[in-house]
Amino acid sequence: MPITIDELEPETLEWFYKIVEQGFTDEADVTKMRIRYLIPYILQNIDWKEYAIPLEAWQLRYYYQRERFLRKTGLTWENFISHKPMQEAIARLGLEKEPVFEFLLFLSYYYSLRSELKYSSLEQLSLILSAVEASPDSDISMDIKVNNKHYKINDGRFLAQMLKAIDIEQLNGRQFRDVFNQGAARDKIRALDYYMVKTLLDYLPTDKRLRRGGRFSQAERNFGLSVLSLCGRLPDIDREGECSQENNATFDKLMRDFSGQPIPFAMELFL
Repeated sequence: MPITIDELEPETLEWFYKIVEQGFTDEADVTKMRIRYLIPYILQNIDWKEYAIPLEAWQLRYYYQRERFLRKTGLTWENFISHKPMQEAIARLGLEKEPVFEFLLFLSYYYSLRSELKYSSLEQLSLILSAVEASPDSDISMDIKVNNKHYKINDGRFLAQMLKAIDIEQLNGRQFRDVFNQGAARDKIRALDYYMVKTLLDYLPTDKRLRRGGRFSQAERNFGLSVLSLCGRLPDIDREGECSQENNATFDKLMRDFSGQPIPFAMELFL
C-alpha cells in the first residue's frame, strides 16, 4: 500500500529536504510546503539517488513552470478555496489546504497532457498488424493515400505480409519513434478521472481506519467528487453536481469500473 508523508522515515524526508534546499535556496521553505504531500509519491516510485540530473529537470519543470500548470488545467487557488464541499472534506480528513491543492494541480496537469497523447506510428503499426492477423481475409481492406491518390487493397493475406516486411527495428530507432499523429486516445477520460482521484486518496495522509470493510468513508467520497467538480468532470446531470452522499453512486461506480487497473506514474512526465 502507498505510504503517506507521515509514514516516511525521518532520515528519508530529511535527505529530500536537503536536496530541495540546495535547488531552491531562498524559496526552499515555500517549495517544501507546496510539495509536502507529493514527496512520498515521488520517493516511492523513483530512486532519486540514482537520478540526480532528472531531479534538477523536475525542479525546473514543476516549480518554475508552475504558471503553465495553472493555465493548462484552469485550476485556481481562489476556486479551490471557495469550493465549500472540498474545504469541508479537507477539514474532516485532517488535511492541509496548500499541499492538497499542489498535489491536485500536479496530477491534473499530467493527466490533461496524457489525455491528449495519441498512439505513436510504431504503436499504430502494431495494432493494425494484430487486427489483420486476427481477422478473416474477407474482412480486411486498406485504403492507402499516396500523393492525393487512393489505392484500396482488399487482400488480407497480402496486407499481413506487407506489414510484416516493415523493418521494425529501423522504425523504432528513427524519428518515427516519437511522432504522435491521429489515432485512438491513449486513455479514456473516465480512466484518467479514476487515476487522479485514486492516487490522491491513496497518498494523502488521511486516516485510512475511517474506511469500513475497505470502502471509502463519506469524507473521502465527498473529496473525490469535489476533485471531479473542480476539474469540470462532474456533470450537472449527476444530482446537479453535488459533492455529497447524494452522488455516492457516481463515485462508487467510478471506483468499481476501474478497480485494480494499473495507474500510470505521473513522474514519468518529468524524466
